[in-house]
Amino acid sequence: MPDTPATDWTRYYEKPFITAHVTRRITAHRIVKMVLAAGGFPDSHHIIELGGGNSSFCDRFPDSNPKHPPWDGFYTVVDSNPRGTLLFWMKHPWSDWYRAVCADIITLDTASFEPADLVFSVGLVEHFPEEQTKIAIQRHFELAKPGGLVLITFPVPTFSYRLIRRAAEMLGIWRFPDERPIQLEDAVALCAEHGEILAKRLNRAILLTQGIVLAKKPCG
Repeated sequence: MPDTPATDWTRYYEKPFITAHVTRRITAHRIVKMVLAAGGFPDSHHIIELGGGNSSFCDRFPDSNPKHPPWDGFYTVVDSNPRGTLLFWMKHPWSDWYRAVCADIITLDTASFEPADLVFSVGLVEHFPEEQTKIAIQRHFELAKPGGLVLITFPVPTFSYRLIRRAAEMLGIWRFPDERPIQLEDAVALCAEHGEILAKRLNRAILLTQGIVLAKKPCG
């Protein structure tokens, strides 16, 4: 049986999926609400977005960019796609607040990063085989400081997800052949191996239903 083709992330970053501008706004609202409820976003904080590429979320966090002072922290994007990280730098040229690292999360040397108050990803961990998904989730916690927050979103195979994906595949507009939806409780169990689960949500406002898990890395 032939291998599943990989998602063309260069194409995606240059021309996002047709619904991306709407789903990103909804997702950003949910993420910020959950992190604030958990006491996130101190005055000085470091955020790492994994698989962020040309991030659509960095400017949506409260007090996380120089347009909305005071802020004494920085935002790091880590992505394996050179085009994505380049677009991020082009969006934030010559900035001391933003950083972009082109690297593969699976082979990432997490010890080379300053631990973050929040490590998160949106639609990343489902693009790996099952065993590598476990590693990808582990990397989030390795990058978080003790007591830091980890938030992960991923597609959940609800009826609406399966229906819309099937229709998009039949129309030839589905761009994520390697996307592997994950049951919410399965993702919760994987995160619970590394930290305390603070919240879990099923975001049905996005018809391609997304699960969200928020966890806290142990302080010890």
